[in-house]
Amino acid sequence: MARISRRKAGTDKLRSNSFEVIALDGVCTHVLQFCTAGESTDWLQAISTNINDLTQESMKTANKYGSPDDQIVHMGWVCEQVQASESESTHSCRFLALRGSSLLIFRSPPVLVSDWAQAEASFHLCEVLFKVHKLWIAEDCWIQTKFYMGLQQDGDLRDSEPFCFSVLVGHGQSFCYSVELGSDLVLWEKAFQRAVFMEVQRVRVSPDTTLPKPTRFQRVSSPKNENSVSNHSPSCCSKPRKTFVHLQHKLRYF
Repeated sequence: MARISRRKAGTDKLRSNSFEVIALDGVCTHVLQFCTAGESTDWLQAISTNINDLTQESMKTANKYGSPDDQIVHMGWVCEQVQASESESTHSCRFLALRGSSLLIFRSPPVLVSDWAQAEASFHLCEVLFKVHKLWIAEDCWIQTKFYMGLQQDGDLRDSEPFCFSVLVGHGQSFCYSVELGSDLVLWEKAFQRAVFMEVQRVRVSPDTTLPKPTRFQRVSSPKNENSVSNHSPSCCSKPRKTFVHLQHKLRYF
């Protein structure tokens, strides 16, 4: 599961007509330089497509031997933006996976079965909110519409306009990620929608299903009357369950 990056190592600057291919171990790297931006974009898309296809094959193999409630919906590399100070930010690569009822964050892709238990962070999908950052370009106010209709080409975007999305968890803690291509951004948006929808369906079909114990990102208030709470409906789950029933109607097209 190699990855590609247009950023210069250790900086926020993007390479001109070139990008870097990094192997799974993160040690072996090669910078590919091209004569024109068009050639660079074509090769970037081609290599990215090949990586995504190989990732899909890995997902199919894992899902074949996994339980129905622990299927991988999507996984792949992203670039995380971390605010180091008020004026500076740093970037680091993370590997995200939507599996079962969880969003998993890794420093490197899980290769072995035991690697799945080594996630840097894990969040229940009932705690997660996905948000695409709005794309703005002064001379083309219709770019976002064209982009989602599939009419906008990645090469038409300025280098300073990354494809970003945010993941909000718990009490407002936010993780900001970016991907190299607009097509990758669309894949992540659809994958999050599908994963949340599948989890909503699973919770509805299994009334005994409960959310995980509260983490430090959650705020759980004690019920005023404990006797009025059903054994199958914990107080910390009542509000999220209503929220996702409402969310289900927004995702009917699935």
